[in-house]
Amino acid sequence: MANGCGSTILTLVPAPRIAPEPHPRGGGRVPALIRTATVLQSICDAGRPMPLAELTQVTGFPKSSVMGICHALTEEHVLVRGVDGTYALGSRVFEFGSAARAHSRPLRDIGFSYPVDESFFLAEIRTVRAEATRLGAHLDLRCAKEDKERQSQQIRDFVSADVDLILVEPVVSEGLEAACAAAHTARIPVVAIGSAVSGADAVVATDNTKAGSLAGMALAKALSGQGRIAVVGGISITANADRVAGFLGAIAAYPQLSVVVTSRGELDALSGQRAAEEILATHPAVEGFFAANDQIAIGISRVLARRNLFVPIVAVDGAQGAVDQIRAGGPIVATATQDPMALVRAAIEIGSALHGGIGVVRQSHYIQPRLLDAQNVQEYQPWG
Repeated sequence: MANGCGSTILTLVPAPRIAPEPHPRGGGRVPALIRTATVLQSICDAGRPMPLAELTQVTGFPKSSVMGICHALTEEHVLVRGVDGTYALGSRVFEFGSAARAHSRPLRDIGFSYPVDESFFLAEIRTVRAEATRLGAHLDLRCAKEDKERQSQQIRDFVSADVDLILVEPVVSEGLEAACAAAHTARIPVVAIGSAVSGADAVVATDNTKAGSLAGMALAKALSGQGRIAVVGGISITANADRVAGFLGAIAAYPQLSVVVTSRGELDALSGQRAAEEILATHPAVEGFFAANDQIAIGISRVLARRNLFVPIVAVDGAQGAVDQIRAGGPIVATATQDPMALVRAAIEIGSALHGGIGVVRQSHYIQPRLLDAQNVQEYQPWG
Protein backbone atom coordinates (compact mmCIF):
# COMPACT_ATOMS: atom_id res chain seq x y z
CA MET A 1 0.00 0.00 0.00
CA ALA A 2 2.59 2.64 -0.39
CA ASN A 3 1.62 5.34 1.48
CA GLY A 4 -1.60 5.02 3.60
CA CYS A 5 -4.02 2.81 1.84
CA GLY A 6 -3.40 4.14 -1.63
CA SER A 7 -6.35 3.38 -3.80
CA THR A 8 -7.50 0.40 -1.78
CA ILE A 9 -11.19 0.86 -1.08
CA LEU A 10 -13.33 -1.43 1.02
CA THR A 11 -16.84 -1.21 -0.40
CA LEU A 12 -19.47 -2.90 1.69
CA VAL A 13 -22.92 -3.74 0.40
CA PRO A 14 -24.69 -0.48 1.25
CA ALA A 15 -27.78 -0.21 3.36
CA PRO A 16 -30.63 1.90 1.89
CA ARG A 17 -29.87 5.57 2.35
CA ILE A 18 -32.41 7.38 4.47
CA ALA A 19 -32.69 11.14 4.41
CA PRO A 20 -31.93 12.58 7.86
CA GLU A 21 -34.83 14.00 9.79
CA PRO A 22 -34.72 17.74 10.45
CA HIS A 23 -33.31 18.68 13.82
CA PRO A 24 -36.21 19.67 16.11
CA ARG A 25 -34.63 23.05 16.89
CA GLY A 26 -33.41 23.59 13.34
CA GLY A 27 -29.95 24.60 14.51
CA GLY A 28 -28.29 21.31 15.44
CA ARG A 29 -26.85 20.45 12.06
CA VAL A 30 -23.23 21.34 11.34
CA PRO A 31 -22.73 22.23 7.65
CA ALA A 32 -19.00 21.40 7.68
CA LEU A 33 -19.70 17.88 8.97
CA ILE A 34 -22.47 17.38 6.45
CA ARG A 35 -20.15 18.35 3.60
CA THR A 36 -17.40 16.10 4.94
CA ALA A 37 -19.77 13.14 5.20
CA THR A 38 -21.01 13.81 1.67
CA VAL A 39 -17.47 13.79 0.26
CA LEU A 40 -16.70 10.49 2.02
CA GLN A 41 -19.98 8.94 0.88
CA SER A 42 -19.31 10.01 -2.71
CA ILE A 43 -15.96 8.22 -2.75
CA CYS A 44 -17.58 5.19 -1.10
CA ASP A 45 -20.36 5.08 -3.69
CA ALA A 46 -17.92 5.44 -6.59
CA GLY A 47 -15.94 2.39 -5.46
CA ARG A 48 -12.74 3.92 -6.87
CA PRO A 49 -10.40 6.88 -6.36
CA MET A 50 -11.91 10.20 -7.46
CA PRO A 51 -10.22 13.38 -8.72
CA LEU A 52 -11.03 16.72 -7.13
CA ALA A 53 -12.95 17.97 -10.17
CA GLU A 54 -15.28 14.95 -10.12
CA LEU A 55 -15.84 15.24 -6.38
CA THR A 56 -16.76 18.88 -6.86
CA GLN A 57 -19.22 17.98 -9.60
CA VAL A 58 -20.80 15.07 -7.74
CA THR A 59 -21.22 16.88 -4.42
CA GLY A 60 -22.21 20.23 -5.87
CA PHE A 61 -20.00 22.01 -3.33
CA PRO A 62 -17.55 24.79 -4.21
CA LYS A 63 -14.17 23.51 -5.37
CA SER A 64 -12.41 25.39 -2.57
CA SER A 65 -14.58 23.67 0.04
CA VAL A 66 -14.00 20.20 -1.41
CA MET A 67 -10.27 20.86 -1.64
CA GLY A 68 -10.14 21.98 1.99
CA ILE A 69 -12.10 18.94 3.16
CA CYS A 70 -9.88 16.56 1.17
CA HIS A 71 -6.69 18.16 2.48
CA ALA A 72 -7.91 17.98 6.09
CA LEU A 73 -9.03 14.36 5.76
CA THR A 74 -5.73 13.42 4.11
CA GLU A 75 -3.84 14.92 7.05
CA GLU A 76 -5.85 12.64 9.36
CA HIS A 77 -5.38 9.58 7.08
CA VAL A 78 -9.13 9.35 6.52
CA LEU A 79 -8.38 9.96 2.84
CA VAL A 80 -5.20 9.31 0.91
CA ARG A 81 -4.09 11.23 -2.16
CA GLY A 82 -2.69 9.15 -5.02
CA VAL A 83 0.22 10.10 -7.25
CA ASP A 84 -2.32 11.03 -9.95
CA GLY A 85 -4.10 13.49 -7.65
CA THR A 86 -7.13 11.30 -6.94
CA TYR A 87 -8.52 10.72 -3.45
CA ALA A 88 -9.37 7.33 -1.92
CA LEU A 89 -10.35 6.10 1.51
CA GLY A 90 -7.37 5.95 3.85
CA SER A 91 -6.14 3.74 6.65
CA ARG A 92 -8.23 5.44 9.37
CA VAL A 93 -11.40 4.32 7.60
CA PHE A 94 -10.26 0.71 7.86
CA GLU A 95 -9.48 1.21 11.54
CA PHE A 96 -12.93 2.68 12.20
CA GLY A 97 -14.63 -0.13 10.32
CA SER A 98 -12.55 -2.78 12.03
CA ALA A 99 -13.36 -1.35 15.47
CA ALA A 100 -17.07 -1.19 14.66
CA ARG A 101 -17.11 -4.79 13.48
CA ALA A 102 -15.10 -5.95 16.47
CA HIS A 103 -17.96 -4.72 18.67
CA SER A 104 -20.49 -6.84 16.78
CA ARG A 105 -18.79 -10.14 15.88
CA PRO A 106 -15.16 -9.99 16.94
CA LEU A 107 -12.31 -11.95 15.47
CA ARG A 108 -11.04 -14.28 18.19
CA ASP A 109 -8.54 -16.40 16.23
CA ILE A 110 -6.48 -15.46 13.15
CA GLY A 111 -4.18 -17.75 11.19
CA PHE A 112 -1.43 -16.31 9.00
CA SER A 113 0.74 -18.35 6.61
CA TYR A 114 3.68 -16.54 5.00
CA PRO A 115 6.56 -17.62 2.71
CA VAL A 116 9.87 -16.93 4.54
CA ASP A 117 11.37 -14.90 7.37
CA GLU A 118 12.39 -12.04 5.06
CA SER A 119 12.14 -8.32 5.91
CA PHE A 120 8.92 -7.62 3.99
CA PHE A 121 7.08 -10.52 5.58
CA LEU A 122 8.52 -9.72 9.00
CA ALA A 123 7.06 -6.22 8.62
CA GLU A 124 3.70 -7.82 7.82
CA ILE A 125 4.02 -10.07 10.87
CA ARG A 126 4.65 -7.09 13.14
CA THR A 127 1.47 -5.49 11.85
CA VAL A 128 -0.57 -8.69 12.15
CA ARG A 129 0.58 -9.03 15.75
CA ALA A 130 -0.31 -5.42 16.51
CA GLU A 131 -3.74 -5.78 14.91
CA ALA A 132 -4.42 -9.07 16.72
CA THR A 133 -3.50 -7.42 20.02
CA ARG A 134 -5.77 -4.47 19.27
CA LEU A 135 -8.64 -6.82 18.47
CA GLY A 136 -7.94 -9.12 21.41
CA ALA A 137 -7.49 -12.03 19.00
CA HIS A 138 -5.20 -15.06 19.24
CA LEU A 139 -2.71 -15.25 16.36
CA ASP A 140 -1.30 -18.46 14.86
CA LEU A 141 1.76 -17.73 12.66
CA ARG A 142 3.13 -20.34 10.25
CA CYS A 143 6.13 -20.07 7.90
CA ALA A 144 5.62 -22.03 4.67
CA LYS A 145 9.32 -21.92 3.72
CA GLU A 146 8.38 -21.29 0.06
CA ASP A 147 6.74 -24.73 -0.08
CA LYS A 148 3.30 -25.07 -1.68
CA GLU A 149 2.41 -28.31 0.08
CA ARG A 150 3.47 -26.94 3.44
CA GLN A 151 1.35 -23.82 2.95
CA SER A 152 -1.62 -25.91 1.85
CA GLN A 153 -1.32 -28.01 5.01
CA GLN A 154 -1.04 -24.89 7.14
CA ILE A 155 -4.35 -23.63 5.76
CA ARG A 156 -5.93 -27.00 6.58
CA ASP A 157 -4.48 -26.81 10.08
CA PHE A 158 -6.11 -23.40 10.54
CA VAL A 159 -9.41 -24.93 9.43
CA SER A 160 -9.03 -27.78 11.92
CA ALA A 161 -8.30 -25.21 14.65
CA ASP A 162 -11.55 -23.43 13.71
CA VAL A 163 -9.97 -19.99 13.38
CA ASP A 164 -12.16 -17.03 12.41
CA LEU A 165 -9.95 -15.73 9.60
CA ILE A 166 -7.14 -17.12 7.46
CA LEU A 167 -4.58 -14.74 5.97
CA VAL A 168 -2.22 -16.09 3.31
CA GLU A 169 0.84 -14.41 1.83
CA PRO A 170 1.16 -17.01 -0.94
CA VAL A 171 4.12 -18.94 -2.23
CA VAL A 172 2.10 -19.80 -5.37
CA SER A 173 -1.00 -18.40 -7.01
CA GLU A 174 -2.27 -21.79 -8.18
CA GLY A 175 -2.29 -24.98 -6.12
CA LEU A 176 -3.99 -23.95 -2.87
CA GLU A 177 -7.54 -24.45 -4.17
CA ALA A 178 -8.31 -27.63 -2.20
CA ALA A 179 -7.17 -26.09 1.08
CA CYS A 180 -9.19 -22.93 0.40
CA ALA A 181 -12.21 -25.09 -0.41
CA ALA A 182 -11.89 -26.75 3.00
CA ALA A 183 -11.96 -23.30 4.58
CA HIS A 184 -15.06 -22.36 2.58
CA THR A 185 -16.81 -25.51 3.74
CA ALA A 186 -16.04 -24.51 7.32
CA ARG A 187 -17.25 -20.94 6.57
CA ILE A 188 -13.84 -19.46 7.32
CA PRO A 189 -12.86 -16.56 5.05
CA VAL A 190 -9.47 -16.70 3.30
CA VAL A 191 -7.85 -13.40 2.34
CA ALA A 192 -4.70 -13.41 0.22
CA ILE A 193 -2.14 -10.68 0.87
CA GLY A 194 0.33 -9.45 -1.71
CA SER A 195 -0.77 -11.63 -4.62
CA ALA A 196 -3.91 -13.31 -5.90
CA VAL A 197 -4.61 -16.90 -4.89
CA SER A 198 -7.03 -19.12 -6.75
CA GLY A 199 -9.75 -20.09 -4.28
CA ALA A 200 -9.32 -17.19 -1.82
CA ASP A 201 -12.32 -15.02 -0.94
CA ALA A 202 -10.45 -11.75 -1.48
CA VAL A 203 -7.03 -10.36 -2.26
CA VAL A 204 -5.31 -7.23 -1.00
CA ALA A 205 -2.22 -6.37 -3.00
CA THR A 206 -0.08 -3.60 -4.37
CA ASP A 207 -1.00 -2.55 -7.89
CA ASN A 208 1.95 -4.56 -9.15
CA THR A 209 1.46 -3.71 -12.81
CA LYS A 210 1.71 -0.02 -11.88
CA ALA A 211 4.76 -0.76 -9.72
CA GLY A 212 6.53 -2.46 -12.62
CA SER A 213 5.57 0.39 -14.93
CA LEU A 214 7.01 2.99 -12.53
CA ALA A 215 10.25 1.02 -12.30
CA GLY A 216 10.39 0.72 -16.09
CA MET A 217 10.04 4.46 -16.58
CA ALA A 218 12.75 5.05 -13.99
CA LEU A 219 15.20 2.74 -15.77
CA ALA A 220 14.40 4.31 -19.13
CA LYS A 221 15.25 7.67 -17.59
CA ALA A 222 18.48 6.38 -16.04
CA LEU A 223 19.57 4.96 -19.42
CA SER A 224 18.41 7.98 -21.44
CA GLY A 225 16.05 5.73 -23.37
CA GLN A 226 18.58 3.30 -24.81
CA GLY A 227 20.49 0.24 -23.66
CA ARG A 228 20.54 -3.51 -23.09
CA ILE A 229 18.47 -4.68 -20.12
CA ALA A 230 18.32 -7.81 -17.98
CA VAL A 231 15.04 -8.76 -16.29
CA VAL A 232 15.13 -10.90 -13.15
CA GLY A 233 11.65 -12.08 -12.14
CA GLY A 234 10.51 -13.66 -8.89
CA ILE A 235 8.64 -16.71 -7.61
CA SER A 236 5.60 -17.99 -9.50
CA ILE A 237 2.89 -15.69 -8.20
CA THR A 238 0.74 -13.21 -10.09
CA ALA A 239 2.36 -10.27 -8.29
CA ASN A 240 5.70 -10.93 -9.96
CA ALA A 241 4.16 -11.64 -13.36
CA ASP A 242 2.30 -8.34 -13.11
CA ARG A 243 5.46 -6.44 -12.19
CA VAL A 244 7.33 -7.82 -15.17
CA ALA A 245 4.37 -7.09 -17.46
CA GLY A 246 4.18 -3.52 -16.18
CA PHE A 247 7.91 -3.05 -16.65
CA LEU A 248 7.87 -4.39 -20.21
CA GLY A 249 4.86 -2.24 -21.04
CA ALA A 250 6.66 0.89 -19.86
CA ILE A 251 9.90 0.32 -21.78
CA ALA A 252 7.98 -0.60 -24.94
CA ALA A 253 7.71 3.16 -25.52
CA TYR A 254 11.51 3.25 -25.97
CA PRO A 255 12.52 1.33 -29.13
CA GLN A 256 16.21 1.64 -28.31
CA LEU A 257 15.76 -0.21 -25.01
CA SER A 258 15.95 -3.98 -25.43
CA VAL A 259 15.65 -6.90 -23.02
CA VAL A 260 18.56 -9.17 -23.91
CA VAL A 261 18.23 -11.73 -21.13
CA THR A 262 15.71 -12.86 -18.51
CA SER A 263 16.27 -14.85 -15.35
CA ARG A 264 14.45 -15.71 -12.14
CA GLY A 265 15.16 -15.01 -8.50
CA GLU A 266 13.34 -15.83 -5.30
CA LEU A 267 12.78 -13.92 -2.05
CA ASP A 268 16.35 -13.33 -0.95
CA ALA A 269 19.52 -11.53 -1.97
CA LEU A 270 21.39 -14.78 -2.60
CA SER A 271 19.07 -15.60 -5.50
CA GLY A 272 19.81 -12.16 -6.96
CA GLN A 273 23.52 -12.83 -6.72
CA ARG A 274 23.14 -16.14 -8.56
CA ALA A 275 21.04 -14.53 -11.27
CA ALA A 276 23.52 -11.69 -11.76
CA GLU A 277 26.49 -14.05 -12.01
CA GLU A 278 24.70 -16.14 -14.66
CA ILE A 279 23.57 -13.10 -16.62
CA LEU A 280 26.97 -11.40 -16.66
CA ALA A 281 28.68 -14.64 -17.69
CA THR A 282 26.71 -14.67 -20.95
CA HIS A 283 25.83 -10.97 -21.36
CA PRO A 284 28.68 -8.92 -19.87
CA ALA A 285 27.53 -5.78 -21.74
CA VAL A 286 24.18 -5.51 -19.90
CA GLU A 287 23.50 -1.84 -19.14
CA GLY A 288 20.52 -2.04 -16.78
CA PHE A 289 18.68 -4.45 -14.49
CA PHE A 290 15.05 -4.80 -13.47
CA ALA A 291 14.49 -6.95 -10.35
CA ALA A 292 11.07 -8.17 -9.25
CA ASN A 293 11.85 -7.33 -5.61
CA ASP A 294 14.39 -5.36 -3.63
CA GLN A 295 16.12 -8.42 -2.18
CA ILE A 296 16.94 -9.67 -5.67
CA ALA A 297 18.14 -6.15 -6.52
CA ILE A 298 20.40 -6.07 -3.45
CA GLY A 299 21.94 -9.40 -4.51
CA ILE A 300 22.58 -8.06 -8.01
CA SER A 301 24.21 -4.94 -6.57
CA ARG A 302 26.66 -7.05 -4.56
CA VAL A 303 27.87 -8.81 -7.69
CA LEU A 304 28.27 -5.49 -9.49
CA ALA A 305 30.24 -4.07 -6.56
CA ARG A 306 32.65 -7.02 -6.61
CA ARG A 307 33.27 -6.38 -10.31
CA ASN A 308 33.55 -2.61 -9.92
CA LEU A 309 30.65 -2.14 -12.30
CA PHE A 310 28.03 0.59 -12.06
CA VAL A 311 24.90 -0.64 -13.81
CA PRO A 312 21.61 0.96 -12.73
CA ILE A 313 19.08 -1.34 -11.05
CA VAL A 314 15.37 -0.71 -10.50
CA ALA A 315 13.07 -2.88 -8.43
CA VAL A 316 9.85 -3.07 -6.39
CA ASP A 317 9.36 -2.95 -2.59
CA GLY A 318 10.73 0.13 -0.83
CA ALA A 319 12.89 -1.88 1.58
CA GLN A 320 15.55 -0.33 3.80
CA GLY A 321 18.47 -1.84 1.87
CA ALA A 322 17.25 -0.47 -1.45
CA VAL A 323 16.48 2.93 0.06
CA ASP A 324 20.01 3.10 1.50
CA GLN A 325 21.50 2.51 -1.95
CA ILE A 326 19.28 5.12 -3.61
CA ARG A 327 20.35 7.65 -0.98
CA ALA A 328 23.99 6.72 -1.55
CA GLY A 329 23.73 7.12 -5.32
CA GLY A 330 23.20 3.54 -6.49
CA PRO A 331 23.53 1.12 -8.11
CA ILE A 332 19.88 0.67 -7.10
CA VAL A 333 18.54 3.95 -8.46
CA ALA A 334 14.79 3.51 -7.96
CA THR A 335 12.19 1.24 -6.38
CA ALA A 336 8.40 1.26 -6.48
CA THR A 337 7.01 1.02 -2.96
CA GLN A 338 4.89 -1.53 -1.22
CA ASP A 339 3.31 -0.92 2.19
CA PRO A 340 3.17 -4.13 4.25
CA MET A 341 1.34 -2.39 7.10
CA ALA A 342 -1.43 -1.06 4.86
CA LEU A 343 -1.77 -4.42 3.12
CA VAL A 344 -2.27 -6.26 6.41
CA ARG A 345 -4.67 -3.72 7.88
CA ALA A 346 -6.83 -3.75 4.77
CA ALA A 347 -6.79 -7.57 4.68
CA ILE A 348 -7.92 -7.81 8.30
CA GLU A 349 -10.64 -5.24 7.70
CA ILE A 350 -11.96 -7.18 4.71
CA GLY A 351 -11.60 -10.49 6.54
CA SER A 352 -13.46 -9.06 9.52
CA ALA A 353 -16.29 -7.97 7.23
CA LEU A 354 -16.48 -11.44 5.67
CA HIS A 355 -16.37 -13.08 9.10
CA GLY A 356 -19.22 -10.84 10.20
CA GLY A 357 -21.32 -11.90 7.24
CA ILE A 358 -21.08 -8.53 5.49
CA GLY A 359 -20.81 -8.80 1.73
CA VAL A 360 -17.74 -7.35 0.03
CA VAL A 361 -18.63 -6.13 -3.43
CA ARG A 362 -15.09 -6.19 -4.84
CA GLN A 363 -12.85 -9.15 -4.09
CA SER A 364 -9.68 -7.44 -5.37
CA HIS A 365 -8.31 -4.41 -3.55
CA TYR A 366 -5.15 -2.77 -4.86
CA ILE A 367 -2.92 -0.26 -3.10
CA GLN A 368 -1.17 2.28 -5.29
CA PRO A 369 2.65 2.30 -5.25
CA ARG A 370 4.88 5.34 -5.53
CA LEU A 371 8.30 5.59 -7.13
CA LEU A 372 11.30 6.30 -4.91
CA ASP A 373 14.35 7.82 -6.55
CA ALA A 374 17.02 10.37 -5.74
CA GLN A 375 14.48 13.19 -5.98
CA ASN A 376 12.20 12.06 -3.13
CA VAL A 377 13.90 9.26 -1.20
CA GLN A 378 15.02 11.49 1.67
CA GLU A 379 11.43 12.03 2.82
CA TYR A 380 10.55 8.32 2.75
CA GLN A 381 10.45 6.17 5.88
CA PRO A 382 11.25 2.56 4.86
CA TRP A 383 9.44 -0.32 6.50
CA GLY A 384 12.34 -2.64 7.17
